[in-house]
Amino acid sequence: MKPIREIFRYTSGLQKYMWAIAVLSVVTALLSFASPFIIKFATDWVAEIIAGKTSFDWNQLGVYALLLLASTIVQSVISDVSGYIGDQLSIRTRHQLSTAYYKHLLALPQHYYDNEISGKIINRLSRAITDVTSFLQFFSNNLLQMMLTTLLTLVVMAVYGWQLAVVMALLIPANLYLTARTSTKWQKLEKKKNSHFDVASGRFAEVIGQIRLVKSFIAEPREYKLFDREVKQMIGLTAEQSRYWHTMNFMRNVVFGALQSLSIVVIFYLAGHGKLTVGDIAMLIILIQQASMPLRGLSYFVDSYQRAIANSKDFLEAMNEPVEPRESGRKSLKVTKAEVEFRDATFSYTGKKSVLSDVSFIVKPGHKLALVGESGGGKTTISNLLMGLYPLDSGEILIDGQDIAKVKRHDVRQAIATVFQDPALFSGTIRENIAYARPDASDTDIMRAAKAANADEFIKNFEKGLGTEIGERGVKLSGGQKQRLAIARAVLKDAPILILDEATSSLDSRAEHEVQEALDRLMKGRTVLIIAHRLSTIAGVDTIVTLKDGRVDETGSPAQLAKTGGIYSQLLDLQMGATEAAKKKLAAFEIAG
Repeated sequence: MKPIREIFRYTSGLQKYMWAIAVLSVVTALLSFASPFIIKFATDWVAEIIAGKTSFDWNQLGVYALLLLASTIVQSVISDVSGYIGDQLSIRTRHQLSTAYYKHLLALPQHYYDNEISGKIINRLSRAITDVTSFLQFFSNNLLQMMLTTLLTLVVMAVYGWQLAVVMALLIPANLYLTARTSTKWQKLEKKKNSHFDVASGRFAEVIGQIRLVKSFIAEPREYKLFDREVKQMIGLTAEQSRYWHTMNFMRNVVFGALQSLSIVVIFYLAGHGKLTVGDIAMLIILIQQASMPLRGLSYFVDSYQRAIANSKDFLEAMNEPVEPRESGRKSLKVTKAEVEFRDATFSYTGKKSVLSDVSFIVKPGHKLALVGESGGGKTTISNLLMGLYPLDSGEILIDGQDIAKVKRHDVRQAIATVFQDPALFSGTIRENIAYARPDASDTDIMRAAKAANADEFIKNFEKGLGTEIGERGVKLSGGQKQRLAIARAVLKDAPILILDEATSSLDSRAEHEVQEALDRLMKGRTVLIIAHRLSTIAGVDTIVTLKDGRVDETGSPAQLAKTGGIYSQLLDLQMGATEAAKKKLAAFEIAG
């Protein structure tokens, strides 16, 4: 029960619903005894008529019929009201758990997402909420009523014969024992099923998101086979799980049947010795059937409980992940010149091998600095560190002399605009994507940013203009159009520092020209850190920093480094060659030429 208790730490204000359901459950349990007692009195009355002790009376019969109808109607009304409140409890629980989970995910550090499959993150929420809310509904709507009905049935039976109460009482421990025996094995199998489902659904989401790539490589059969293999593993585990559960369920039914039969034997034994009337027999048989239903329902309660426990653990595992450090006590970042400095920065993703070691350089205010190095050499890591996505192992990153580890992350990220090779657009409208930097921006401001990004013309050509839907990841746009929207987004943000993962290397010449014009406008007057992919771009910066094995190899202007014989100088020489070896060397440095 502990995982479920922990989950409810993330909910509030639900007690009133649970109390209301509890009260209605008590009333429903009490009313469930009305029908058996009405039938008892009606049966005894008919028995007296048959025995000639009284005469038939339509009024008497009408009273019994009306009482039965009234009890049915009242029970139905209360049950439906309780069900309505239960539905409200369920949806409010779903809302609170969903928002708590989403809020927590948004606060998790970047490294959490580096190690998780997006499908698994989503599945955790879906499984936990579905199973926890189902359990909660069953618990609140049924469990108390079941327990109270069973207890009161035992009391009534004890009044008519203690032997009956003993036989019926044996059903409770027998049922709980047989049901509980399935729990450990069931949960282990459920965990294995979930792991296969996470792999299958995670890949499913990736394939749908990259469907053009899949089709271009004719990989549909391969992807289908991978998905099918994982789902088939779930089928086998479900079969084992189901076999075990139904074996135990068969044993429960045998025990139930034996004890119910014994109860009937006891009833007729007592009746045969003159201790029960015909009405008593009818009432007690109805009560046995009535008590059997909630007792059988305990197995479904345990099943729901097992699912909730198993899938709560995955949910709580994510919720227990530490969020980014709190910013209380941190100073506000004051950006005046927008100077960026890396001072002896050392960083590793795993805490073992360093990606960067003692990296130091300065980007002067309003200057452009290009990072050059082989793929995996730490260029993108430097940009991620500047945005505060990861903490340094040692050293400092300074903006206008202020250590970003000691100021508010919000201020650091507010001071930086980013344009990457992948423009990272959302589904929705052009307006929403450009205004992602400033959701309150007017259409005038958005179009001004679009014009600066050379995007205004193609936006106007769309029938709906800014209201044009661009599809998931901007699938309805060309590469150049997507890049220009990303640039417009950065223009609208108007941050003093710009990180530019050169966005023109994969575009055709016309699109490259339009995007480059937009980038030139965007870079003007800003401090720019460029992850360079073209030698033409590198040649136009103020400073080049070359990286080798995670360390700074050279720092200087393009003119200076062209003469040193170092990495940049070698790349210039390679550009002049047309050999395959030269092309491969350029590709290793992610340089398009």
